[in-house]
Amino acid sequence: MPAPTFSRLTPFERFLQLFTSVRPGEGRTVFLMLAQVFLLLHGYYLIKLVRETLILVEGSAEVRSYANGAIAVTLIFLVPLYKLLFDYLKRGGDKSVVLRWIGGFFASNLLIFAFLFWMGIPIAVPFFIWVGVYSVMVVAQFWAFAADLLNIKTGQRLFALIMVGAALGALTGSQVAGRLYEVVGVTNLMLLSTAMLVCVLLLSRVAERAVPEGSRAAEVEEELETGNTIARVLGGFSTVLRSSYLFRIAIFVLLLNLVNTNGTYILAAFLSDHAAQMVAASTSGLTTDTVISKFYGNFYATLTALQILVQLFLVSRIFRWFGVRGAILILPAVMLLNYGLILFFPVFALVRVLMIIEMTTNYSIQNTTNHTLYLPVTREEKYVGKTTIDTFFVRFGDLLQAMLVFLVAQVLGLEIGWIIGINLCLAAVLFALGNAIGRRHHGEIRHNLANMPPVTQAPLPDVYVPAGQMLVFSVPDQAFMDPDPGDTLRYEAKSADGSPLPAWIRFDRHNQTFTLRPPQDTAGERRVVLTATDFEGLSVHAEFGIEYGPDSVPRFSAAAAAASPASPVPPVGAD
Repeated sequence: MPAPTFSRLTPFERFLQLFTSVRPGEGRTVFLMLAQVFLLLHGYYLIKLVRETLILVEGSAEVRSYANGAIAVTLIFLVPLYKLLFDYLKRGGDKSVVLRWIGGFFASNLLIFAFLFWMGIPIAVPFFIWVGVYSVMVVAQFWAFAADLLNIKTGQRLFALIMVGAALGALTGSQVAGRLYEVVGVTNLMLLSTAMLVCVLLLSRVAERAVPEGSRAAEVEEELETGNTIARVLGGFSTVLRSSYLFRIAIFVLLLNLVNTNGTYILAAFLSDHAAQMVAASTSGLTTDTVISKFYGNFYATLTALQILVQLFLVSRIFRWFGVRGAILILPAVMLLNYGLILFFPVFALVRVLMIIEMTTNYSIQNTTNHTLYLPVTREEKYVGKTTIDTFFVRFGDLLQAMLVFLVAQVLGLEIGWIIGINLCLAAVLFALGNAIGRRHHGEIRHNLANMPPVTQAPLPDVYVPAGQMLVFSVPDQAFMDPDPGDTLRYEAKSADGSPLPAWIRFDRHNQTFTLRPPQDTAGERRVVLTATDFEGLSVHAEFGIEYGPDSVPRFSAAAAAASPASPVPPVGAD
């Protein structure tokens, strides 16, 4: 059932306007999806701590390495099974059904693991593999659900805000996990994470119904799949391989993960040398583990703070200024600059700063961009294609990185500069590939939805206000209209001659309300131009007059006065 439409912004929506453009009625949707992704990531970081603890207590670092490799192998078999499940579930019109089925499956698994641990049965290795699959599979379902729920322009505006919930969930989950582990223990920590996941699934139906009509993704009739037996066996892999757009995204994500993981290896190598130098120069018994732990504590604290700030204040504006086509090139450009500088200036202090910049860009701008890439594709590609890419191709990038480091460092015995040089070359490939994906994404959007400028539907009536008195009136709802589904309008008022409005005219751009109080014993007329601008910068103008004088009778025509929506109401705060 479609959500009701609203004509004015709520206080929460006005607050969200500090970070991105919001349509009336979208505040509830943003709040619900923020809560979903916050609970999802917070709960994941609780069991991530359990996973890391159990694998080292019941196993070893070597066992952990082998289990990490087994995750990618497991996904090879899960991806075709997921495609079969999606084909079964997609017949209904329920957009949250896939998220609820997959989430419900993992929630039941978590209860089983909690019971087995309570019974004293060793679960470290299977639980490690399971959490690795869960972390990519369920998060992929949420963002596929978000892309399926919101139309293209709405997703480009709101994904940046929703990603803030993911950052906050990861931050709080990682901060409280250790303390809760000591207080409640493993079993209760698993049960708490299960409860959070169940809340995410329950909120999905509420979020689906809360989306305003103009923000919803259009229902698209998809062709029935008539693929051969090989395609059905390959499942999600066939969905990726038969779309050149998805295939490029898959290679981009794989190489991006490879470069990122190489970057953490490069940082760790420089940090090890730095710690050894600090210990050698110390006269107070400084140890290597003290230097390293203190560094990572400060490093990740700085990284998290910058990530949230960039997510709040920059990501949406980057989408507005440069579009997805420009946003996808930012991280490859940062990588090119970073590894070029590190190659010629291999100094630890520089490496630290550059890696903070790179990881901040990746976790905020690039992550949001990756999710936005799926807005213009079909429903199957949003779910099956995205799940395949975000699970198998991401984990396969981890395997490639391990193989690369083993080959370069162990087999060939080469210096760290070779890894830096390889990352520099891969960053160039990523830039070229990102440019191709951005152009294709732009083409898909132009094919499905060409950006149309806003239009005026009704002239703005002239108004009269007695001098020394106050008048508040609202711009009629039907005055401006944007024909693009999901687009928003930003309003700006100026004098007709281009100068700022006088102090006695105040305009509230959020509620499109004018507050007028001309000085006592004055008379005259002021022409005002109101400009409505959409998310991509196209605008339209409308002009009206404000007449003021000593008497209480308007000198405009009676018809104009009758058409005026003006009413003497209490003043509204202006921006």
